[in-house]
Amino acid sequence: MRSNLDIEDLAQETYLRLLRVRDLDDVRNPQAYLLRVASHVVADWRDSQPASDSFEAANEDALVEEYSPEFDMEAEVSQTRFEQALAAMPSLTRTVLLLKFREGYSRKVIAAHLELSDRQVIRHLTRGYEHLRRVIED
Repeated sequence: MRSNLDIEDLAQETYLRLLRVRDLDDVRNPQAYLLRVASHVVADWRDSQPASDSFEAANEDALVEEYSPEFDMEAEVSQTRFEQALAAMPSLTRTVLLLKFREGYSRKVIAAHLELSDRQVIRHLTRGYEHLRRVIED
């Protein structure tokens, strides 16, 4: 990795891909699923980098080998906290976030769909991100 910004970008991309999952109830092992998604994100990133900056396959294997049963429990707690955080949001903010990340709609499409201005959509996305960030950091 060239910098901590790369790591943060990869973590954020992994998080966004997880938000797009329509039904997490079908995932039997959330930790393994998270690691699989993260490995795909890393592989995509690695493929887009010049050869000198490539991510070593051994490091990728080390991520998978670090799995332990405690990860399952932590992932379940995190999923529950995430769902509670979404449920605690105002309905419109939650709807805007879900349309953005689960459906992949643009701000313009969300605004038209919900009869909001682009500025209102941005405001709801910002508030939703802040709320989720607080929950995740706690």
